[in-house]
Amino acid sequence: MSPVQTASAPSAQSAPEPRLRARQTLAPAPSGPGEPIGDKPSSQGFGALLAAYRSTGGTARGDDLARLLEDHFLGDFVSLAKLIASDKVFGFTWRDTFWIPMFQFDLVDLSVKGAARQVLAELGGDFDGWARAAWFVAPNPWLNGRRPVDLLKSNLLGVLDAARADRFVASG
Repeated sequence: MSPVQTASAPSAQSAPEPRLRARQTLAPAPSGPGEPIGDKPSSQGFGALLAAYRSTGGTARGDDLARLLEDHFLGDFVSLAKLIASDKVFGFTWRDTFWIPMFQFDLVDLSVKGAARQVLAELGGDFDGWARAAWFVAPNPWLNGRRPVDLLKSNLLGVLDAARADRFVASG
Protein backbone atom coordinates (compact mmCIF):
# COMPACT_ATOMS: atom_id res chain seq x y z
CA MET A 1 0.00 0.00 0.00
CA SER A 2 1.43 3.34 -1.02
CA PRO A 3 0.86 6.52 1.04
CA VAL A 4 1.10 8.63 -2.12
CA GLN A 5 -2.12 8.99 -4.08
CA THR A 6 -2.67 10.40 -7.52
CA ALA A 7 -4.51 13.70 -7.77
CA SER A 8 -5.15 16.28 -10.42
CA ALA A 9 -3.07 19.43 -10.65
CA PRO A 10 -3.74 22.05 -7.97
CA SER A 11 -5.74 25.08 -8.96
CA ALA A 12 -5.59 28.57 -7.54
CA GLN A 13 -8.86 27.91 -5.68
CA SER A 14 -8.11 24.48 -4.26
CA ALA A 15 -8.02 24.19 -0.50
CA PRO A 16 -5.03 22.64 1.26
CA GLU A 17 -5.29 18.87 1.31
CA PRO A 18 -5.00 17.04 4.63
CA ARG A 19 -3.25 14.01 3.09
CA LEU A 20 -0.19 13.72 0.90
CA ARG A 21 -1.05 13.56 -2.78
CA ALA A 22 1.16 13.27 -5.81
CA ARG A 23 0.68 16.22 -8.15
CA GLN A 24 -0.02 15.47 -11.75
CA THR A 25 -1.00 17.49 -14.78
CA LEU A 26 -2.07 16.77 -18.30
CA ALA A 27 1.29 17.99 -19.62
CA PRO A 28 3.24 15.23 -21.34
CA ALA A 29 6.45 13.95 -19.83
CA PRO A 30 9.53 15.32 -21.53
CA SER A 31 10.42 12.72 -24.10
CA GLY A 32 13.07 14.48 -26.08
CA PRO A 33 14.60 17.81 -26.97
CA GLY A 34 11.26 19.19 -28.21
CA GLU A 35 9.71 19.23 -24.72
CA PRO A 36 12.31 20.66 -22.34
CA ILE A 37 11.73 21.44 -18.69
CA GLY A 38 14.09 24.40 -18.87
CA ASP A 39 16.85 25.70 -16.66
CA LYS A 40 14.64 28.22 -14.89
CA PRO A 41 11.19 27.73 -13.33
CA SER A 42 8.26 28.25 -15.70
CA SER A 43 4.65 27.11 -15.91
CA GLN A 44 5.44 24.78 -18.80
CA GLY A 45 8.50 23.42 -16.99
CA PHE A 46 6.54 22.85 -13.78
CA GLY A 47 3.89 20.86 -15.63
CA ALA A 48 6.60 18.88 -17.38
CA LEU A 49 8.32 18.10 -14.06
CA LEU A 50 5.11 16.86 -12.48
CA ALA A 51 4.38 14.68 -15.49
CA ALA A 52 7.95 13.37 -15.63
CA TYR A 53 7.87 12.24 -11.99
CA ARG A 54 4.44 10.62 -12.27
CA SER A 55 5.90 7.16 -13.00
CA THR A 56 8.36 7.30 -10.08
CA GLY A 57 6.01 8.13 -7.21
CA GLY A 58 4.98 11.65 -8.16
CA THR A 59 5.78 14.78 -6.22
CA ALA A 60 4.53 16.04 -2.89
CA ARG A 61 4.23 19.46 -1.35
CA GLY A 62 6.77 19.78 1.44
CA ASP A 63 4.11 20.65 4.01
CA ASP A 64 2.09 17.55 3.13
CA LEU A 65 5.13 15.29 3.31
CA ALA A 66 6.12 16.73 6.69
CA ARG A 67 2.60 16.07 8.03
CA LEU A 68 2.69 12.53 6.68
CA LEU A 69 6.06 11.91 8.35
CA GLU A 70 4.60 13.24 11.58
CA ASP A 71 1.44 11.11 11.26
CA HIS A 72 3.62 8.02 10.92
CA PHE A 73 5.92 9.03 13.80
CA LEU A 74 8.86 9.30 11.41
CA GLY A 75 9.65 12.97 11.87
CA ASP A 76 8.16 16.40 11.43
CA PHE A 77 8.77 19.71 9.66
CA VAL A 78 12.14 20.08 11.38
CA SER A 79 13.20 16.54 10.40
CA LEU A 80 12.29 17.15 6.77
CA ALA A 81 14.10 20.51 6.82
CA LYS A 82 17.22 18.77 8.16
CA LEU A 83 17.07 16.17 5.38
CA ILE A 84 16.90 18.96 2.83
CA ALA A 85 19.58 21.13 4.45
CA SER A 86 21.97 18.17 4.63
CA ASP A 87 21.35 17.30 0.95
CA LYS A 88 19.89 13.91 1.78
CA VAL A 89 16.79 14.84 -0.22
CA PHE A 90 16.02 17.74 -2.51
CA GLY A 91 13.05 19.66 -3.71
CA PHE A 92 12.25 22.68 -5.79
CA THR A 93 10.15 25.79 -5.35
CA TRP A 94 7.30 26.73 -7.62
CA ARG A 95 5.08 29.72 -6.80
CA ASP A 96 5.93 29.81 -3.10
CA THR A 97 5.38 26.08 -2.63
CA PHE A 98 8.18 23.59 -2.02
CA TRP A 99 7.79 20.35 -3.99
CA ILE A 100 9.65 17.10 -3.32
CA PRO A 101 10.02 14.31 -5.89
CA MET A 102 8.95 11.16 -4.07
CA PHE A 103 11.34 8.78 -5.86
CA GLN A 104 13.75 9.70 -3.06
CA PHE A 105 11.61 7.86 -0.50
CA ASP A 106 10.55 4.27 -0.06
CA LEU A 107 6.79 4.70 -0.47
CA VAL A 108 6.04 1.89 1.99
CA ASP A 109 7.92 3.17 5.06
CA LEU A 110 8.99 6.69 3.90
CA SER A 111 12.66 5.99 4.55
CA VAL A 112 15.13 7.92 2.38
CA LYS A 113 16.58 5.80 -0.42
CA GLY A 114 20.36 5.59 -0.42
CA ALA A 115 20.79 5.68 -4.22
CA ALA A 116 19.21 9.11 -4.63
CA ARG A 117 21.25 10.42 -1.71
CA GLN A 118 24.48 9.18 -3.33
CA VAL A 119 23.63 10.88 -6.62
CA LEU A 120 22.85 14.16 -4.83
CA ALA A 121 26.25 14.03 -3.17
CA GLU A 122 27.89 13.47 -6.56
CA LEU A 123 25.99 16.35 -8.19
CA GLY A 124 27.26 18.67 -5.47
CA GLY A 125 26.21 22.26 -4.98
CA ASP A 126 26.38 23.36 -8.61
CA PHE A 127 22.71 22.48 -9.18
CA ASP A 128 19.81 24.24 -7.44
CA GLY A 129 16.58 22.40 -6.64
CA TRP A 130 14.96 23.08 -10.01
CA ALA A 131 18.09 22.00 -11.89
CA ARG A 132 18.34 18.82 -9.80
CA ALA A 133 14.69 18.00 -10.45
CA ALA A 134 15.21 18.51 -14.19
CA TRP A 135 18.49 16.56 -14.20
CA PHE A 136 16.96 13.40 -12.76
CA VAL A 137 14.19 13.20 -15.40
CA ALA A 138 15.94 14.54 -18.50
CA PRO A 139 17.38 12.10 -21.05
CA ASN A 140 21.10 12.06 -20.30
CA PRO A 141 23.73 11.63 -23.03
CA TRP A 142 26.10 9.91 -20.55
CA LEU A 143 23.36 7.29 -20.06
CA ASN A 144 22.60 6.74 -23.76
CA GLY A 145 19.60 9.05 -23.61
CA ARG A 146 18.01 7.34 -20.61
CA ARG A 147 16.71 9.24 -17.58
CA PRO A 148 18.84 8.99 -14.41
CA VAL A 149 15.75 8.44 -12.23
CA ASP A 150 14.91 5.31 -14.22
CA LEU A 151 18.36 3.79 -13.75
CA LEU A 152 18.90 4.26 -10.00
CA LYS A 153 18.21 0.58 -9.28
CA SER A 154 19.65 -1.03 -12.39
CA ASN A 155 22.71 1.13 -13.09
CA LEU A 156 23.58 3.25 -10.06
CA LEU A 157 27.28 3.36 -10.99
CA GLY A 158 26.39 4.72 -14.43
CA VAL A 159 24.12 7.36 -12.89
CA LEU A 160 26.88 8.36 -10.45
CA ASP A 161 29.33 8.67 -13.36
CA ALA A 162 26.82 10.80 -15.29
CA ALA A 163 26.28 13.02 -12.22
CA ARG A 164 30.02 13.44 -11.81
CA ALA A 165 30.49 14.29 -15.49
CA ASP A 166 27.62 16.80 -15.47
CA ARG A 167 28.95 18.39 -12.28
CA PHE A 168 32.34 18.90 -13.94
CA VAL A 169 30.66 20.40 -17.01
CA ALA A 170 28.50 22.70 -14.86
CA SER A 171 31.41 23.88 -12.72
CA GLY A 172 33.50 24.69 -15.77
